[in-house]
Amino acid sequence: MSGTEPAHEKRDAILRTALVLFCERGFHGTPTSLISREAGVATGTLFFYFPTKEELIDTLYRQIKGEAGAALKTGIDNEPAIQQKLCRVWENAIAWVTENPDKYRFMEQFAHSPFVSSTAHEEGMSHFLFLLELIREGIREGIIRDYDPALLCSILATSLSGIAPRITAEKDSAQKTLLTRQALAFLWNGLAAHPDACASPEDQETKKNKRGKRP
Repeated sequence: MSGTEPAHEKRDAILRTALVLFCERGFHGTPTSLISREAGVATGTLFFYFPTKEELIDTLYRQIKGEAGAALKTGIDNEPAIQQKLCRVWENAIAWVTENPDKYRFMEQFAHSPFVSSTAHEEGMSHFLFLLELIREGIREGIIRDYDPALLCSILATSLSGIAPRITAEKDSAQKTLLTRQALAFLWNGLAAHPDACASPEDQETKKNKRGKRP
């Protein structure tokens, strides 16, 4: 950078560069001198915005968690029922992970890291409280199994961690859509109090056709 850029551009450049380097090299392997050099700013400029490396990683964590939470929540208010809302959340999650592989990798890498402050962890999780409330609402309506809501949220998050790499690695868009739907159907069968009763019309018809073909 030439030094004439607006302040927010320098700050954003530092955050973008830190994201890539933290993912590639980890916390200890990423000195602030390297971040400032790769971002094209003076080390003093980096410390002006982020007095410590811990504050830098906290800021990045908060920012990415906020972006992810907002992305997952997109459009759910337009869906008529709990199943459709959760379906939208899942599709949004896969889309966000596909479009933001470095940010997702950072979230996974530092989800339980001691280098992220407890305050940043708590603030990050607050962006996903809407999902916890969706599950609670589903339990109250008798649609979702009456299990601990926080446990069910953890299962969904863990499932995304395992499933996302398989789906995002798929190059064929039709196959990617199929994998997304199959993963969602599998997860819904585990969440739903009455899986068959809550199955989509398409899934019910598929099951009916398969039963009809049996000898």
